[in-house]
Amino acid sequence: MFKKISIISACASLALAWNVQEFEGFASPESVYAMKDYVFVSNLGKEVKPLEKDNDGFIIKMSKEGKVLDKITNLNAPKGMGVVEGVLYVSDIDTIKGFDLVSKKQVFSLKINGAVFLNDIATQGKNGFFVSDTGTGKIYTINLSKKSYEEFITLESAKYGGGPNGLLVKDGDLWVVTYDPSQKIQGEVLKISLQDKKITEFSKARGFMDGVAVDERGNLFVSAWGNNLRGVVYQISPDESYSELPIRKIKGCADIFYQDGVLWIPAMIENKVLKVTK
Repeated sequence: MFKKISIISACASLALAWNVQEFEGFASPESVYAMKDYVFVSNLGKEVKPLEKDNDGFIIKMSKEGKVLDKITNLNAPKGMGVVEGVLYVSDIDTIKGFDLVSKKQVFSLKINGAVFLNDIATQGKNGFFVSDTGTGKIYTINLSKKSYEEFITLESAKYGGGPNGLLVKDGDLWVVTYDPSQKIQGEVLKISLQDKKITEFSKARGFMDGVAVDERGNLFVSAWGNNLRGVVYQISPDESYSELPIRKIKGCADIFYQDGVLWIPAMIENKVLKVTK
């Protein structure tokens, strides 16, 4: 059972107050995916080794109050997740795997040749989704009915602040935040048209970016690892202005998820997941 800690974070300059609940007991949590009644959390394993095929990765299914409900095991380093037609899909280094939500049995596997660092998943309808490869700069489309994939676009890491990390489909565009694993250059927020693949740089927010989510008003949330593991979440408005969410610094601020007024934040280095509500 996870330990829950409740904290109130305040920022006087913004006159905002946020409630933060912290759930402990994970093993390098990388990504969160929330559904109506429960939440999935992918875990790399005891050590932060995102590229090692060590078979100690797993996915926790928990209630929104932090109670463990189930567990999917025998993964290597699971990261981004998405649900399509009753199947939970997850990226696992170089392979997309799918698990039936009811039986937990693996029902899908698709290896992507040449993939190095498959990362986030952004679903698009019933037939497929996008998946990023931070290591090669590629974003792929996955066709579930054909059990196939093709390259959607390749980003120049030096030009855009690293490879594609977090993904989000919104209003006919694919939103991408970039991350340089060597942390030599800072990533940014990109908007890529699904029609003509035109790339637009959005906002002046910069950082070692990981996840991206959106709320009901069109505000983006972007997680960034920060310097010296002082991770932050940026809130970026539709007019491209941005500010840091007024909560504590997070060690390993990874792939976030927003749903119904709640922002879920994995703190990978702390082995915690934060539930943030306003």
